[in-house]
Amino acid sequence: SCSTCYYISSGINAEYGELGIEEELLCGQDIDWSVPVQCLQDIPNHYSPIKKLERLLAAVNAIYNTVREVNLEQKGVPCAMGADQFLPLFIYVLALSRLHSAGQEMLQMQCLLDPPLLIGEPGYYLTTLASSILLLKSLDFNKSCLPAVGHLQSMLQIHFTDADMKEIAYKTVPVNQNTNTRDILLSLATKFRLDGIEGYGLYKVEDNTETLLGADECPQLIKNEWLVESLERDISAYFTFHRLR
Repeated sequence: SCSTCYYISSGINAEYGELGIEEELLCGQDIDWSVPVQCLQDIPNHYSPIKKLERLLAAVNAIYNTVREVNLEQKGVPCAMGADQFLPLFIYVLALSRLHSAGQEMLQMQCLLDPPLLIGEPGYYLTTLASSILLLKSLDFNKSCLPAVGHLQSMLQIHFTDADMKEIAYKTVPVNQNTNTRDILLSLATKFRLDGIEGYGLYKVEDNTETLLGADECPQLIKNEWLVESLERDISAYFTFHRLR
């Protein structure tokens, strides 16, 4: 879509620092990203969702190999990238690829691949693609809104707005796809040593409208719905934790 074209172009024009890419990670070198870019550009050329996924994973491996090789050449040692370091790089390479159909490609893979195929690394990097599309659309370089691992599917960013926890702006916590609100509340109670978790609630905030989540609702599934909706329109959505009102 035209809106996707705009956000892709914005990512291309951004400097490494604006996307949160650590220049030290690239040893200050002018990197040739042509191999992972070509892998991403090849995704629409395949009808099979498995082949599309293979090209996505090839792009991921090419990014890791490129960074490893430049570090070996410049420093004599390989580089072990963490998720927080990889995500901004992937976003940049996705922008360079000008894959304007990225949203449609992601949805085809997500909907047509057998669930067992999305266990482990394939599912993780398909989610990385989905998160990157969302982040490209939401990046505001004037506000230095940088991509973070909290946007990934295995993690959940929760804003804390309770008066007793005002020193905590937000936390990124590990939350599986099928973890429900009840289990998240118990985990938060343990993590922050809260008494009487029954007095607290986890809320979703969509376009400034706050809704208490039911005990059996799964926030990661809700986040997936936000992602799909964001491909069609701008959406402001997040989770918040505070006392019941």
